[in-house]
Amino acid sequence: MINDSAFPSLDTNSKNDTRKGKDRTKYDGEAVLRWSHDFSTPIRYTVVDRSEGGLRIISQLPLIEGMTGLITRYLPEGESVNQPVMVAWASSTPDDDGYHCGIWFFGTV
Repeated sequence: MINDSAFPSLDTNSKNDTRKGKDRTKYDGEAVLRWSHDFSTPIRYTVVDRSEGGLRIISQLPLIEGMTGLITRYLPEGESVNQPVMVAWASSTPDDDGYHCGIWFFGTV
């Protein structure tokens, strides 16, 4: 498994954020994703916030809009899921933490 987080945790005491009318809740953890193009390699990403329709992650490498995959687990809880996802948007320039990416949930859990 690849661990994509090579930086300290973000401040989780900040207020909730809203995007496109959905409540976003700060999240202090990681998501394990398996991308469709390389399903055999699980990758851990730091999750910045979550909503009913998706989440925002930080990647050390740029992700391409439209990439599809599957979230298989949330850490540190260890909650096992099989949630199909797609990269909805991705920053083209990294900040100090990395590239911010919007992940959209689709399909059924």
